[in-house]
Amino acid sequence: MQYLINDRVVHPYHGAGVITDICMKDISGVMVECVVIKLSGGRAGILLPANSVGESGLRKVSSKKDIDSAMKMLATEGEELPKDWRRRIDVLKERVNSGDPLIIATAIRDVLARSSMTKMNPSEKRVLNEAVIAFAGELSLVRDIALEEAKKLIHKKVQGKKKTS
Repeated sequence: MQYLINDRVVHPYHGAGVITDICMKDISGVMVECVVIKLSGGRAGILLPANSVGESGLRKVSSKKDIDSAMKMLATEGEELPKDWRRRIDVLKERVNSGDPLIIATAIRDVLARSSMTKMNPSEKRVLNEAVIAFAGELSLVRDIALEEAKKLIHKKVQGKKKTS
């Protein structure tokens, strides 16, 4: 897939951002075409060799329809997570690292549903934070809003579910 400057993209591990430059860089004495991505939320950017962009999992941001579906997922009934905490964290991390907003939304939904029954451990809190940042980053780019506003929308959607339950 060909990318252009100002394209809004999502990297499965680093999150959402905007391509700010496509340039040649000297890497170990070899000139390599690279894609420069400024990550949302003021986080550090990333530099990807253009010839490995496809292998990296980089993709354009989701459609508004897909993001809206993921937002609706936040308000659905949570599914039970594994009882073993290590397995539970692995499942949640796998969802977050998928880079798919619908799957990330299920991670947020399920860990918060579980937290209503039992206290979250530090690992669950960390994965929840990573999931919210990943989802909010893409939501902010799709809806053209600030990252903090996107986080508020996510929390509002989850809180709305609790009020109607």
